[in-house]
Amino acid sequence: MSKGWRVIGTIVVILALLGAICIGVGFITGGDIGDIYSTLNVRYNLIGHWEQYSHWALTTLKNIAVGVRGLW
Repeated sequence: MSKGWRVIGTIVVILALLGAICIGVGFITGGDIGDIYSTLNVRYNLIGHWEQYSHWALTTLKNIAVGVRGLW
């Protein structure tokens, strides 16, 4: 079992290094975090997804609180 986790850990480290290299190359070639964020927001609606997730999380926590309060 530990060999499987070692393989998964190795894959994660390799992907993290590859991502860091890609970000570094992007900065070297003149990339900007703001441009990347705005492009991703236009394409994938990041703000809308964040608002949906936060609404879901708050609703879930409120429902849990009501359920726990009902047990007392």
